[in-house]
Order: sequence, then structure tokens, then C-alpha cells
Amino acid sequence: MRKKSNMRNKIIPAVIGSLIGVSLTLSSSLLLAADEAKPAEDSTNIIAIVNGVDIDRSTLDAVLEMAKRSGSNAPIDERALLADLILTELARQEAKKSGLAERDDVKAKVANFEDKLILNTWMQEKAAALDISDDELKAAYEARIADMPRIEYKARHILVKSEDEAKAVIEELKGGKDFTELAREKSTGPSGPMGGDLGWFKPQSMVQPFAEAVIAMKPGDVSKEPVQTQFGWHVIKLEEQRDVKLPELETMKPQLRRQLEQEKMREYMDKLQAESDVKVLLTEKAEPAPAAGEDKDDTEEGGDSAPGTE
Repeated sequence: MRKKSNMRNKIIPAVIGSLIGVSLTLSSSLLLAADEAKPAEDSTNIIAIVNGVDIDRSTLDAVLEMAKRSGSNAPIDERALLADLILTELARQEAKKSGLAERDDVKAKVANFEDKLILNTWMQEKAAALDISDDELKAAYEARIADMPRIEYKARHILVKSEDEAKAVIEELKGGKDFTELAREKSTGPSGPMGGDLGWFKPQSMVQPFAEAVIAMKPGDVSKEPVQTQFGWHVIKLEEQRDVKLPELETMKPQLRRQLEQEKMREYMDKLQAESDVKVLLTEKAEPAPAAGEDKDDTEEGGDSAPGTE
């Protein structure tokens, strides 16, 4: 009697191409997709037989579907994929004959993989079964958008090394010098060649002193005083500002649901731990005793001065 291939539960080894001199077109993720295929009940569904082991149509279909979802624009060759499945089955059979399955280290890895598979499946099914109401989703949505910026800004800046240089730039601008030309001439920042153009940005994407200065300005304003950041001294011109369109609840529901699932699972696990008999036996390592003649605290008299106080 022929056997059904178990390759839907196997991963194609990354080294198989170099070992047998054949270029394989399947990645391990494509083969894992075959795990979703249903076993063939019907002999007409069998598309290849490898040393008495069947490869069925549903296995190939699952791999084909995964290939389509991979985002590659390359045409999918069904026969090439089947050839790879055949090679993988041959490799699986050879690996099984080698007796590796009886080795203790392999058994330990299999047991570890099985534990992780059971755990991950349990976590996924437990999370999927959680009751998450529309009110909870709406509350999570309101909390999320509360921190989102409502306005974004379009600005230019001139970055120089010193406050005096920045003040001199401001005086030149007051005298009628064009901001864009002056930025090209004076700015040391990467936007200098583009006339200091920063494009559209939200305040959160800028360092705090810069963001605070921009928020306090009106379109058309040039900063009256230089703004200092860790990058140097800035002279800023706010060109435009506009309202930010917030995402709709419906578009955010999937990520909000995942967030709530994670929160509820964390609460469940905390409760489970609180109700369980858990003993932590790990002890803190003792601090090594100071060597003879070594000061216990080098901040005492005779020790080095604290950094930044000189």
C-alpha cells in the first residue's frame, strides 16, 4: 500500500540545493503553507508517487496559493513547484532512513518544537475566543487617537553652528534676504541644498525645542530668536499648516482588536500565575568584596570628582 506524503508538515532545508546540485524554487515558508492542505481521500487527487508515497493535489494547491501571496511578480510554474515537492519528499525519506529521528538531540528538538507548537496554537485559539465588545474597541480607538497629532506643518530652516551666526541670519532676513537662497548659502544641515525645505511633518517627528517653536508660529512667520537643539542653532520659517485626517474606527479595528487581545491575554496570564503555586528559587549574586586597600566609595574624599562638575 502506498503511503501519503508527510511533507505538508516538513520544511525544505535551505541547503538542499547545494547538496544535490539542484536549484529549488520553494522557500520554507511556502512548504509550511502545505500544512493547510487536506489529505486526499480520492486516488484521482494524487499527482505524484515517490517510492510509494503519495503527493496529492491539495498539497500542491496550498503551496501554489502561498506562492501567489508571496508578492513575487515572477510567473508561477506549477510543474517546477511539484518537482521541488518531489525532491523534498526524497530528502525526507533519506533523512528518515538515516536514523536521525532516534538521536537524543533530535528527539529533544522535536519535543521542544512540539511544545512551542502546542503553546502557540493554544495562545492563538485562546485570544481568538476572547469576547471583545464594540464599546471596548471604541474606547481603545478614542485612547489611541487622543495622542495623535491634529495638525502637521510645512517649514524651512537654516541650521548654523553658533547663536551669533543664527542671529546674523535673522538680521539678513529682516533686511530682505530671501530665506531659500540664504538657506542654500548658509545652512549646514542636509536640507540646505534644497533651500532648507523640511516638507510636511508632524511635531512628534522633530526634536522638542524645534517642535515647540514651530507650534507657536503662524504660517509666514520666521522665528524671531534662534532655536537651539542638539544639532545646532536653527532659524525657522513656517510656510503652511493643515489639519491631519484621523483614521476611521473601522480601518483601525483589526489592530485595536489585536491590542485588546494582547492586553486580555496578559491579564489572564497574570491571574493564572497569581492562582498557581510558583516558587522562584533564583538567588541574587552577592556583590564581590572590595580588594584590600580599595576605597568602598570613590566619591569620598580622595576619590575622582563626579563627571560634569568641573
